[in-house]
Amino acid sequence: MSLGNPRRIAQIDVLRGYAVLGMFWVDVLAFGLPYAANALPTLLGTPSELNLALWAGTTVFLEGAIRGLFSLLFGASALVFLEGARLGTGGLDLVDRFYRRNLLLLLFGLVHAYLLLWPHEVLYAYGLLGLFIFPLRKTPALVLLLAGIALQSVAQVEIDWAWVAGLLGGPSAASGLGEGASALSGPSSAPEESARFLSWLRLQMEQDIHTYRSGYLEIFLAQAPEVAAQQSTFFYKRHLFEIGGMMLIGMALYRWGVLSGLRSARFYLGLAIFGFLVGGWLRGAEVFAAYQQGFDPLLAARMDTLMRDLGRLPLALGHLGLIGLLCRWARAPRLTAALGATGRLALTHYITQTLFAITLFYGFGLGLFGQLERWQLALVCLGVWAFQIGLSVIWVTRYRYGPLEWVWRSLVFGRAQSLRKGR
Repeated sequence: MSLGNPRRIAQIDVLRGYAVLGMFWVDVLAFGLPYAANALPTLLGTPSELNLALWAGTTVFLEGAIRGLFSLLFGASALVFLEGARLGTGGLDLVDRFYRRNLLLLLFGLVHAYLLLWPHEVLYAYGLLGLFIFPLRKTPALVLLLAGIALQSVAQVEIDWAWVAGLLGGPSAASGLGEGASALSGPSSAPEESARFLSWLRLQMEQDIHTYRSGYLEIFLAQAPEVAAQQSTFFYKRHLFEIGGMMLIGMALYRWGVLSGLRSARFYLGLAIFGFLVGGWLRGAEVFAAYQQGFDPLLAARMDTLMRDLGRLPLALGHLGLIGLLCRWARAPRLTAALGATGRLALTHYITQTLFAITLFYGFGLGLFGQLERWQLALVCLGVWAFQIGLSVIWVTRYRYGPLEWVWRSLVFGRAQSLRKGR
């Protein structure tokens, strides 16, 4: 997220717009489908080629990678905010605003997770981890890169230990992990194990459907323990290493001019090829194996999360390389301008995506949870994209900041900021 720094960097805005749109492509599945159906794509709906292709493409190329790209950008944005010339001029006031900026982001995360009912939100983690960036602002880029890779490695080891939690991670699933583990244990044949686990997955799915088609209070009470776990235990087991590592890598890439667009087209082409080939190979092998074996529930449960997480950083770099190329393509100025405008409203869009989703899918709204196929959810996502991109293009011609960006900036500076351009 950006605070509307006066020295805007065009490619970072484009990357941020691309990332916030990509986040909704992944998140709309979590909003609209039970957790078990996301883990096993044949559990709910029609297992058509289109639905399975959407599942495979999202699983291989987007899940985790888009959040990783967002985390890279957050680390870079912190350095933009704290760059030497501004820090020398602003002194203690700038340091005060930097810490207030992160504390407010942490508060936004609490509201987003608890009151807006999105337990997997990232603002809380960004705000909390952002507090530790200031002492690292002068750390050499190579040290930041190596430290970030090391933290990523620790996160992957943790995920390998907790594969069941990573599989189902929702409110009802989290409460039933012991039952799920028992469903996979005991003396029985593989078909019996598979049948027992499939029955357990269906039970979790039914519980999720009942919960999310209920009223606001029922959903709030069901999610509150999961939110608490996400922002405490899960934070120290996972986000500290995964998101924190990506932030450090983002700081290094900004220092080297990669995120700000100072490298050659050949460099970004190589980054895209490397990222998508390596990340796609690491993640694609198990997805292909799941398809070959008819999406056996046990295979889905035991998919190698270590290989999946190893692909996160290469894929995030692949997306970075793709956008770097797009920003250099002579025929794409309108597209990059639209993505850049969307990136300037990233915080506003991230929160309003949640507001739209809970209104569409949860019981106190239209109650469509678990009723749409993956291809229909993709159409919902494309519709939201069209609205947000169009709004952004119009908004930035008249205003300096997005609505929530303006609120954030005004709170950081302790006074209402000028919103309209020309004033």
